Amino acid sequence: MCPTSIGNQFLIHDSFLMKKLILFLMTFGVTLVVGAQDFNHYQPLQCSGTIPADFITPSSKKYKSEIKKIASADYNTQEKKDRENFALESSFVLDDLLQSGIVLFNDPVTLYLNEVCGQLTKWTPPNKPIRVYALRSTAVNAFATEQGAIFVTLGLLAQLENEAQLAYIIAHEIIHVLEGHPIDLFLEAQSIERNPTQRSVLGSTTFDDKILAKNRYSKELETAADTKGLDLMLKTDYSTATLNTVFDVLKYSYLPFDEVAFERSFFETVDFKFPDGYWLNTVNAIQGEDEFSDDTKSDHPNIGQRRLALAQALKNKAGAGTKNFVLAEERFFAAQKMARFELPLLHLRHGELSDAIYTAYLLERETPSLYLQKCLLKSLYLHAKYLNDGDYSFEVKIDSIEGEIQRVFKFLQSLDKKEATVFALQKAWKLHQQHPEDQETKLMLDDLFVEMAQHFKNLDFFLLKTTAIEPESPKIDTTTNTSKTKMRSKFDRIKEKQQQEPEVKKSNFLNTAFDEFIKDAAFKAAFEQGQKAYNERIAAEENMEDWKKNQRKESLRGANLGIPKIVVVNPFYLKLNEKKDNPVLYIDTENGQNSFRGLMQEVATKSGLKTVFLDVENLKESQADRFNDIRDLNEWFSEQVQFSDLSLTPGIQQEKINGIASKYDTDYFLWTGAISLLPKGHNAVQPLFGGLIFWPQLPWAIANAVKPKYDLLYFAILFDVKTMKRRVIKFEYFRYSDFTSVVKAHGYDAFLQIKQKD
Repeated sequence: MCPTSIGNQFLIHDSFLMKKLILFLMTFGVTLVVGAQDFNHYQPLQCSGTIPADFITPSSKKYKSEIKKIASADYNTQEKKDRENFALESSFVLDDLLQSGIVLFNDPVTLYLNEVCGQLTKWTPPNKPIRVYALRSTAVNAFATEQGAIFVTLGLLAQLENEAQLAYIIAHEIIHVLEGHPIDLFLEAQSIERNPTQRSVLGSTTFDDKILAKNRYSKELETAADTKGLDLMLKTDYSTATLNTVFDVLKYSYLPFDEVAFERSFFETVDFKFPDGYWLNTVNAIQGEDEFSDDTKSDHPNIGQRRLALAQALKNKAGAGTKNFVLAEERFFAAQKMARFELPLLHLRHGELSDAIYTAYLLERETPSLYLQKCLLKSLYLHAKYLNDGDYSFEVKIDSIEGEIQRVFKFLQSLDKKEATVFALQKAWKLHQQHPEDQETKLMLDDLFVEMAQHFKNLDFFLLKTTAIEPESPKIDTTTNTSKTKMRSKFDRIKEKQQQEPEVKKSNFLNTAFDEFIKDAAFKAAFEQGQKAYNERIAAEENMEDWKKNQRKESLRGANLGIPKIVVVNPFYLKLNEKKDNPVLYIDTENGQNSFRGLMQEVATKSGLKTVFLDVENLKESQADRFNDIRDLNEWFSEQVQFSDLSLTPGIQQEKINGIASKYDTDYFLWTGAISLLPKGHNAVQPLFGGLIFWPQLPWAIANAVKPKYDLLYFAILFDVKTMKRRVIKFEYFRYSDFTSVVKAHGYDAFLQIKQKD
């Protein structure tokens, strides 16, 4: 199973780096001791123990090691060059993924995955070490790399039924590694591109034919991995009885990990009900992926072909094991439950609010948890914030959604901004009353009172009672709640249903939202405080002239913030050449990264500003705690960029960020970096030609041709991570000839502005 398996079935959502890796790793074969966890007080997975060498060994060192192996082998000149290119890209792109924080190490799920892998590698040659990492992604996917690393997404583990199915998928990936499929596919693709008459796979004379040729070769490798992976698994004690269900996982991978009725009572109370039109009586029938879809333009055989091939192979195989669980059964389900508990948070990070709500709902039914309740609240909170911002459109059309999750999409899209704000505030107040010590809930609650001020100047609407229409609940098939049905799998419970959307009838239903606490003095005081904060925000926004004057003054004299200590998070450098097919200059980027980091440390020292640098590249193997800090801070920063159009918004795990601030004894964290770019428009040949004609320009033309002037973006953005307030200290875009002097000058100025006080 590869990233592009079965059409667009596997959707990698987790970041630009992830997408970049997956696009590159189309050449890679891809498919598809757990500790005790208190799920009632669940804490998201963290890395621990010793940082693996995969994460902290420089990319250039890995690349040079591969180059030595290539040089010592008997390859012709062209194949040697192709292998060197593959080694370059695979080393650097893979490291981007490893250092992004998406990959887990030494966590309970990863440890369990490696034990399952160990049941298979007992039967493989020891010449290539294989290790497995859990990937923090909601996608249903797994893939392997040429270097022997196998990645299994939490989304995939959440969908499987037993350990034997997991072992089958890992076995498939092991074959890709042992057989060298990633490099084989890369070399074949390069050969096809170079030689339009090359017919080793298919007569290829057009662009489309080249794609078909590559896809056909890829399908051959996938079929081989399926066949040999099964052979490997048959050497173990794992049963093959349920392997056919793996293809059901593929067929329905776009659905949540379970399919049960979403009850409107989950959001309503006896006294507070939404109009009937906000709920679907029935939902779209679940169709699943077309098993025998046209796969001529896909790099994988379709599901139907693979299902039939598995059935045929099992007919001719003897000696299959009898165990669905070779390791303890409870270990599989504990690891799977952790994977499932991670999903609401991962959906939240990507703005997939309906998915976050439904997955939290599925888990909350069986395991009530403050963590899940906060995931639900955060979804409703962000939904209200986006609606109040006024620039929020639903990209997903309700008619395209299948299954019970369609009810959640329908509900959210039915709420107007006033209703969304009131509902989120109601949930936030109730959760705060139950857990007054929880700081994240308090932050969201306070901000929702500010949002409320956009819609209500007082509480009269909620005190003046009119006869509100209390709609009857639509009839929903709740047979899935019987104990008998709970034993059945998600795939057994998928039934065909038709969609019928009743007409929406508005009422004064909102005025009962706060009946339980409308007369509470604390509620009234919080409401009044929200009004005050909102009025202050409006006054500041209206006074733009003063703001512009201050900006002009600041541009002349600097920000002069008077901050004694900051933390710099992963200073960033990237070098690009847009004239190349792959614009990333990997070696230059790593060298530039080291140089940029050193320059930032130098100017920080000269400025006298007390500075702590958190940088993955400089971590020691014992500093897994710092690795987690960098991951959490970068995810928080990404969220703040995503929320930049909204008013100040707490991070999805704000409490953890507050803890990091306390750990380093400062609330101020700086993200700084430089991007160096040679644009397509740069033409070194033309000025050189001109210089030959007009000789006084020749020295400049030669310099320009040999060492072209790159465009440079330098930025320095400072956050108070507890208040979410940000200051753009530097965001400069210019052309330069001396990288060191330019970066030192602007970096020193940035650090000085932070330290100095008016």
